[in-house]
Amino acid sequence: MEFFSPLHLIILLITALIVFGIPLLVLFLLARWLDKGLQRRPGIRVSILGIVIGGIVDVVASGLLGIPLVIYVMVKYDLLHAPPGSAAIASSIHANGWLYGVQLAIGLSCSVLGGYIAASIAKHDELLNGLLSSFLCTAIGVYSIFLGKASESVLTQILLLIASPPFAFLGGYLRQRQKQISRSSA
Repeated sequence: MEFFSPLHLIILLITALIVFGIPLLVLFLLARWLDKGLQRRPGIRVSILGIVIGGIVDVVASGLLGIPLVIYVMVKYDLLHAPPGSAAIASSIHANGWLYGVQLAIGLSCSVLGGYIAASIAKHDELLNGLLSSFLCTAIGVYSIFLGKASESVLTQILLLIASPPFAFLGGYLRQRQKQISRSSA
């Protein structure tokens, strides 16, 4: 048996989700409490607070849940002594289809989470607010493309940039469906 198997990576991911999920839940509850103080104004379809919190959750959760993947790669490929900011870690992840798939799944799942949280905080126009929560991820992607900071090709970067809003929209859709189901069962 390997020292660091995929099972170890799954255990690390679940641990990170638990450790970081509790502070994210507290942040979510705090945002909902703050939003109760702001009354919905007629004609306003966008919840700025929901969109901002959803965008932050998307980016921060992606980074935090990516830490176990980076640790796994550093141990598996003996990159513990690689210089900080080294492209060796990113190239190791991108060279392995399974690891790259895990990285993409983490990022896109966090976009869904950000959209869901934005829609939950907004409590109205869930699809719109979920979609708009991808603003921060999209802005970082555009910034990365223009500065040439990413290790992927420009085409791959553009495809990933295009993928974030639909997944955030999916988060808003999931929240909207949850509300519809809870109303119909009540």
